[in-house]
Amino acid sequence: MATKYIYSDGTGPKLNGTQLFFRTLTRYQVDNNGKVVGSPVTGVYYTTKGGGRSSTGEVWTPGDINNGNGFNQGGYVFAAVTTDKGKTFRPTYYTQNDADKGLIPFGKNVGDPVLSATALQSLNDPNGVLNQAIQNSIINTAVKTQPGLAPQLAAKLSNTQPDPDGDPDGSGGGGGSGGSGNQKPTPLDTSIAGSTEQTAGSYGSWIYPTGLGNNQQDYIQFEMIEYIGRGSQFQNSSVPSLAQRNFGVGETKILGKVYLPIQPTISDNNSVDWQNDTINPLQLLGAQLSLKGQQSGYTEADFAKLKNIFKDNPAIQSYLQQWFAGKAVGTNLFSRFSGAVVNPNLELLFNGPQLRPFNFSFRLSPRSEAEANQVKGIIRFFKKGMAVRKTSQDLFLKAPNVFRIKYINGNNEKQEHTSINKIKTCSLTQCSVDYTPDGSYSTFYDKEATMTQYSLTLQFNELEPIFNEDYDEKAKTSIGY
Repeated sequence: MATKYIYSDGTGPKLNGTQLFFRTLTRYQVDNNGKVVGSPVTGVYYTTKGGGRSSTGEVWTPGDINNGNGFNQGGYVFAAVTTDKGKTFRPTYYTQNDADKGLIPFGKNVGDPVLSATALQSLNDPNGVLNQAIQNSIINTAVKTQPGLAPQLAAKLSNTQPDPDGDPDGSGGGGGSGGSGNQKPTPLDTSIAGSTEQTAGSYGSWIYPTGLGNNQQDYIQFEMIEYIGRGSQFQNSSVPSLAQRNFGVGETKILGKVYLPIQPTISDNNSVDWQNDTINPLQLLGAQLSLKGQQSGYTEADFAKLKNIFKDNPAIQSYLQQWFAGKAVGTNLFSRFSGAVVNPNLELLFNGPQLRPFNFSFRLSPRSEAEANQVKGIIRFFKKGMAVRKTSQDLFLKAPNVFRIKYINGNNEKQEHTSINKIKTCSLTQCSVDYTPDGSYSTFYDKEATMTQYSLTLQFNELEPIFNEDYDEKAKTSIGY
């Protein structure tokens, strides 16, 4: 399995007389035979200027089609994303990074949707001007840059499946079952509304100390986003699969942010589950016979062979006699009498991935009324964000919000730190606050009697395990996950 990238040429459709400028980045996978598999993920980028140049002079620069290295979005802002072959586009919102690059137009703020409601409606309409312009831009670029894969990719983006003979529209010859094997997966409904609507920025943006970010100090950033249910897909011709889910930057609305200084004792612990496993020769014999029966059925020769194995080997006969006798009285007679055991063929076998935990501790000591408000807002931010949510009729309970955590290099244009580990989206499993960390009760003389110090301890767990392919996203000089 390999990941490929397509960076589309610019397109400038007109919507209600106004010209809009877009580019796209499409990520898709091909199997070992070069066939496109799964659903491509397409990010839509928008700029208010035809040149797409950022305030720092950066321009759109396509990356490597095999690993994505070298990509620069320049003056384009991440505006929408589709993970279901272009059927629906989810809006994204202006970020602080967009603001730092001078990409937010006048009248817009961090947390506002990039696209207007009219533009988003056109993007989600299969016959809409923006939808057709975006799809055509992707396919036209694919034809020029990766012509052999263009027909397959076109079929994936247009919600159809190429038939076994390679005909993109599924109408070509070759017999088959009348298209019944090419039915689209049916996702489970996951649209269970919460009792209250969560909007971008509704949890606020908090920072401690208040001067953090005014210099080149490194810091840690917490972004709260709504948990996305994965759901599953059922298809007649394949095993049911889990629907794609991506908590990537910009692919969902940011409910709030917290910025805190990096604390000592930064560590991570990557682990994989390997466990001892055994299979003795008699178990292996039984497995061989079972497989033979399932694959081709038993013959008289099989039973004759089995009979001879026991008949011609007195040691096996003795072992079985003592084994059954030992089971009757609950003891290991064979080892006790013979001083031997059946060779267990002990081996350490892979049992699955494991999820990483992350713990953070912060000592918060407000030095002013403004900073006291920030500290109390930070504590409330995490407590409310990790709280279980009710649905509109209290019939169900929705998962708490989740968090994206990043170490930020303040000396490198506030980019993600490449010399410290990356962290996947996490759930906050425990939030502990010590209001008297020094062992004595002490408050300021303000109206709210703010505590002089707070100790905040956060325990996170990543939602998804780390895979080998995750390290392909960054340069080899980066630590990655």
